[in-house]
Amino acid sequence: MGPWIDASGVTAVSVFGLTNIACDALEQARLSPGRVRNSAFQLLTADALITYACELALDGEDPDLVLGVIMQHSGASS
Repeated sequence: MGPWIDASGVTAVSVFGLTNIACDALEQARLSPGRVRNSAFQLLTADALITYACELALDGEDPDLVLGVIMQHSGASS
């Protein structure tokens, strides 16, 4: 995941930064549908980043709101 985060230019890890990077990974995976190894890695990256974003959201003041935003944002990109 490090290369994805580094390439995005995100300097401080945040829920929304991770979600945006995950959505970028989903978009890259969609560019090569089918049984393509690189797409599979991009899907796994997106999954890991969204999971990490959800874990960060649980530590925040209003996790329900933030988790809802994560779902809306990641769902809109798919």
